[in-house]
Amino acid sequence: MERKWWTLVLVSIATFMLLLDVTIVNVALPDIQRELHASLSSVQWVVDAYSLMLAAFLLTAGSLGDRLGRRRVFTIGFGIFTFASFLCGISDDPTLLNFARGLQGIGGAGMFATSLALIGQEFHGKDRATAFGVWGAVVGGAVAVGPLIGGIITQSFGWEWIFFVNVPIGIVAMVLTERKIVNVFAEHPEPVDVPGLVTFSSALFLLIFGLIRGNPEGWGSSTIVACLVAAAVLMAVFVAIERHSDHPMLDLTLFRKPAFVGVSAVAFGLSAGMFA
Repeated sequence: MERKWWTLVLVSIATFMLLLDVTIVNVALPDIQRELHASLSSVQWVVDAYSLMLAAFLLTAGSLGDRLGRRRVFTIGFGIFTFASFLCGISDDPTLLNFARGLQGIGGAGMFATSLALIGQEFHGKDRATAFGVWGAVVGGAVAVGPLIGGIITQSFGWEWIFFVNVPIGIVAMVLTERKIVNVFAEHPEPVDVPGLVTFSSALFLLIFGLIRGNPEGWGSSTIVACLVAAAVLMAVFVAIERHSDHPMLDLTLFRKPAFVGVSAVAFGLSAGMFA
């Protein structure tokens, strides 16, 4: 099989796995809560720790892919994701599980940020449209079948196996990635925007923490108010940093383009509905 088709197959497998872990966990949450004696907020973190780290490190992973090579970052992300899946499966308390889920999100960011770049470097013309169509179908399929697969695995083997199943698939996929995909660097890689990464991820963490702990702590409590205010301040600082940075992790001028704003709004709406 040609190298480009190996690239599409391996990228599709990675995308399927990382998006599957968004929805497959939802069905297992009652079992996780009961067996680990977890509180409601701890169970919420099982979902949010993953998505938070995925969002926070996505742009940074893309920058690292340009500097270190897209295949290398893709493989490293796959390795982190696979190891974190094993940690999730052996977790015997909510804290370790939530830590491992966050680590999964970091690995997922490395996989997701480089997936389209890997497809783009191998496919051209009509083949590229076909490849992107296949990738999009995989995204939709992962979201759709996640709850079904999660229910079957949880009922038949236990909730741990929704994570353990990633381990053998991930190991095989990493080996094939190193053998079948070429490592391409960007011609003019930009440096990693560390201030942007720190302010953006901190703002997201405080926002999510405030929203999750709002009910048990009380929405007027000093802790929750401080978290939400700090999140707003850090996000404003992030915007200021990106506006004045020579190498921003997020080019704010993109929001002047109606097409970009429209696609972003649709993506936000889809994700909000899916996670809810």
